[in-house]
Amino acid sequence: MLELDRKIGQRVFIIKAFKRKTHRISGKMVALFIFLPTATHAATIESILNKGVHFLQGPVAKAAGLLAIVGSGFLCLYKQQLPKDQFVMILVGLGIIFGGSSLYSTLVG
Repeated sequence: MLELDRKIGQRVFIIKAFKRKTHRISGKMVALFIFLPTATHAATIESILNKGVHFLQGPVAKAAGLLAIVGSGFLCLYKQQLPKDQFVMILVGLGIIFGGSSLYSTLVG
């Protein structure tokens, strides 16, 4: 019985020592990962602006623009609840958004 208690005590000691070592190792691994240099994928200003232009001229934006034109045209012409000058402002604004890049390339060259 005494020998069995000694073996159990040794196993408990081994398990506790193993947990302490793994705790130390995991702490070292965390410190290693924190202080290691990593490769960053920083975006340039040009790529950020290109993504913004693509977002403003993408398919979802074109669908939203089409819905805005149809909705405001319906309110202006059929219901006569939207003044014509506001309807023209909506058309010109959407024309600038969607035609701005081609206008810029024409002007700059």
